[in-house]
Amino acid sequence: MRNVKIGCPGYILREELEKDFSGTVKRIHEIGYDGIEITGFFGKSAGELRQACDEARLQAYGCFAIPSDMLCEPPAGELREWSKLNPIMKTQGETPDQVMEYIRAIGCEYIGLCVSSAFPTEGLFDQINRAAALAKKHGMKLQYHNHNYEYTNMADGEYRMDYVLRHVSEEVLFEPDLGWMAIGGYDPMRALEKYQNRIEIVHLKDYYRAGAAKLDQTQPFRFRPTGYGVMDWASILPWCEEHIRPVWYVADHDSAYDGDIYKELELSLHYIRNQLSFV
Repeated sequence: MRNVKIGCPGYILREELEKDFSGTVKRIHEIGYDGIEITGFFGKSAGELRQACDEARLQAYGCFAIPSDMLCEPPAGELREWSKLNPIMKTQGETPDQVMEYIRAIGCEYIGLCVSSAFPTEGLFDQINRAAALAKKHGMKLQYHNHNYEYTNMADGEYRMDYVLRHVSEEVLFEPDLGWMAIGGYDPMRALEKYQNRIEIVHLKDYYRAGAAKLDQTQPFRFRPTGYGVMDWASILPWCEEHIRPVWYVADHDSAYDGDIYKELELSLHYIRNQLSFV
């Protein structure tokens, strides 16, 4: 078996990271993760974030939920999406180039884009393409990370995700969140097969819906640790290893609700490593 790298999702830990970034990344390493996809910069310098991750022996390989506005327009402008994250997503730098320099100095190699759920337009495609070119200039890769609304909404007769990826440069990678696809009623294997050549990171989110309703987007669901929901990882992971061989898998998990976040992240990590050991 190859040496597979597994990343921890920063989104579920954003409050812990804001309170104690250094202590949180050390704990993530102690659980056994290889890296972190950070969500939030918490007013810290790139050097502070890099040093904390280096000391924890945790690779900050990427960042997630960067609004496209931030990468293409002066960051002082209003960020129109995901306002609940705006306070922690603020970077240093007065221009898009300086923002990219800041992100790269942390050690990030990938940027996960946050895009509006509104109908995609030529203006959005141009913005995404400019952000991808700018990321490449600074030695990074831009990724489009899907949510359920990319598969519950249509655009000119196509799933929104397919419509966007067809209209943007192939330099824009696809960062599939397999759980969000299924929550949106879409079979994740269809997307993996279609975009396998544009994928370097795969998010392994899991969730629970009762019985045959697991792909019924109208029914309620709850997030679960990876391997403890309804996703068919026994089929998905071997296929990914044969056809994609991702640079990173991410044990994606949006909420532990009232449970122990670290315990649930540990459950996810152990499940993924155990499954991959049989591939």
